[in-house]
Amino acid sequence: MFFKYSKNSKHLNNLKHSNHSKHIKQIEPLRLAAVILAVTLFLSACTSGTAQNPASDTAPTGSAAGTPAPAASTEPVSTEPITLTFLHVFSGPREEAMNEIVQGFNDSQERIRVEHEMVPGWYGGLLEQLQTLAVARQLPDLTIMGLSSHNFMKEGLGAVSVQPYIEQESTDLSDFFPNMLTLGQDEEGEQAAMPFAISTPLIYVNKDLLQQAGIDYVDQPESWEQVREWAKKAAQPSADLAGIGFQLDYDTWQFQTLVESFGGQMASQETQTIHFNDEPGQRVMDFWLTMMHEDGIYPNISGSEAAENFINGSSVMIVATTGNLVNFTENAAFDLGIMLLPKYDNMTNRNPRRVPAGGSNLYIMPSDPEREAAAWEFIKYATSPEAGAIIVEKMGYMAARKSLIEPDGLLAAYMTANPQATRSYDQVEDLGNWYNWPGVHGARIDSIMLDAFAAAFLKEKTGEEALDGAAEEVRHILGW
Repeated sequence: MFFKYSKNSKHLNNLKHSNHSKHIKQIEPLRLAAVILAVTLFLSACTSGTAQNPASDTAPTGSAAGTPAPAASTEPVSTEPITLTFLHVFSGPREEAMNEIVQGFNDSQERIRVEHEMVPGWYGGLLEQLQTLAVARQLPDLTIMGLSSHNFMKEGLGAVSVQPYIEQESTDLSDFFPNMLTLGQDEEGEQAAMPFAISTPLIYVNKDLLQQAGIDYVDQPESWEQVREWAKKAAQPSADLAGIGFQLDYDTWQFQTLVESFGGQMASQETQTIHFNDEPGQRVMDFWLTMMHEDGIYPNISGSEAAENFINGSSVMIVATTGNLVNFTENAAFDLGIMLLPKYDNMTNRNPRRVPAGGSNLYIMPSDPEREAAAWEFIKYATSPEAGAIIVEKMGYMAARKSLIEPDGLLAAYMTANPQATRSYDQVEDLGNWYNWPGVHGARIDSIMLDAFAAAFLKEKTGEEALDGAAEEVRHILGW
């Protein structure tokens, strides 16, 4: 059953029938091959010391393809001010917060100036832009990137490891949540990047609608099956009141969350095996399709539309990122509740909760030793307690530093006034990595999988057919 407002499910239809969804930018195979070749040649040039950053008059000898940064002093050697470029994906109030962080750094000293720029298309758009800039040898000095592309940032674009700077300066990282530091490490445990704007999925709830349905609100649901039952009981399909929504606009983060919480995994690079279409993945699809087609409580609209419906009181709950906290808190005209992800998939299997981290790391891109050292100075400021407080209060993301949320921390007053903001830290011990597909294929694989979801949601394929077909396409792309 679909709601009256689900006629806007053209979002999913567009995902299904367009090679260039407005939500996922996908590089065509020929262009992708050209980009891969060009980036490879670029990194080879960097390694041999022949690549040049157009912003510098000096041919760089800096770190490409993840090689260690120079062991020389991190103090800039030139007497001229250094201007660094910094790319990110944030717009609106979040871009204003980014400007505040950048301006704070610029005002704190006179040697380095950072200029920031927003790239549209979220992380997929930014990744495509970085690949294009790499071909033109015009990479920025700094960039954020979604956690699902962490490996590619180092292996494919030559992001400079921050580990040598940490070791050289004996940087104390003990204030950071260990699980968040891990998000920026490579397979050898080296700190390749620093955690910046980190999030987890949460279940945002309209407590007024729950109360009207006779449901007692709790912070910690026992199982996803329990969440479904609450959504069924509180929904009113005939009155266009949805029970639940998910956000699947750009990537498969929430699918991975459920797959791992249902006892599965996305894939194994060690054995080169796709697993997202195994029994746990099929149960996730059945979970969604049952709520959509049988219960009539999950409309097949975009995640952004689902968020609007939730804010407007037209949906009982929504599974969404921590990054929506500020928006929902400021704009919802009802009693807002925030539930942790359920402890188990159901009370029979009792597979425990898994929480793949969302959000982004902060990277230094290859140029020359002086510019890379200057970029490290900005990273230290951008991951400081002062900048972290801005990320939490004005962007809605989690604090990467433990001290920020302590009773005497910089966020003490904010946390007291907004106790809901503490909820995601209750599942930080369950934090894991957002799956990184090998090579440059992450955005394309996400698009294939979102197309598969769309086909199942539109009843063009069964859930099993959709996932099996997507798995076969991914195997072909990866050569597995």
